[in-house]
Amino acid sequence: AGGPRSVFRAPAVVVPCAMAHAGASPTWEKMWSAGLQKCQAFDVGDASATLRGALQRTNYAPRPGMTALVPGCGRAYDALALVKHGFDSVVAVDLAPSACEAANLELRESGDIGAQKVQVQCADFFELKGQYDFVWDCTFLCALDPSVRERWAAKYLELLAPDGKLLTCVFPICEKEGGPPFAMSVPLVRSLLEPIGFSAIEVRDSLPDDEQHRPGGTVNGAGNGGPRTAFVAWAMPAQEVATTCSPIC
Repeated sequence: AGGPRSVFRAPAVVVPCAMAHAGASPTWEKMWSAGLQKCQAFDVGDASATLRGALQRTNYAPRPGMTALVPGCGRAYDALALVKHGFDSVVAVDLAPSACEAANLELRESGDIGAQKVQVQCADFFELKGQYDFVWDCTFLCALDPSVRERWAAKYLELLAPDGKLLTCVFPICEKEGGPPFAMSVPLVRSLLEPIGFSAIEVRDSLPDDEQHRPGGTVNGAGNGGPRTAFVAWAMPAQEVATTCSPIC
């Protein structure tokens, strides 16, 4: 269980791909191809504060050769943060060709030597192969049509290594109809992952302001009426039991 995982490396040139599955929306490619800027709409402009908080609390890359996956990667800010955390290879996947182009540009312009450990793939999440030690799902589920939510959960059973960890950024938590993005909640995510055997090992229903996910440069959280963020870390079936934490634990 401790050895390195095989990783499918992306080609040097991003290959355009269609919006292939039923859950995909053409909205995202339209926004990217229209010239989506940093800190505009859903773009955070940096690694998610929710991910940064999780990586500060826990070392998710304790051994050499560990791999990570970031579906719906956008400009791959989070993928680069995972390399800095210690992952030897990070696969950043997006279905929108223009998003993949933006990710490759961001990595080139970052000047970070770790950027070479990020492979950007223009691919359909549901067609991915291989297994990963770690997956970061940040505003990916909320972008999918509700009709494929069970497929989303089942796919993680395939993609996550037996001792792997799945981290979910549950956002946006709000009262809204329709999407994408669709409104999320911790009970919703639990209802998808727990029936197929995933165990919640860390649940943070209420995150402090400095760990709220902030797309488009907004200030989110219960205090200002904006969409809220929660965080849940998951283990594969038959691992640890859940711990529920307050914002200060």
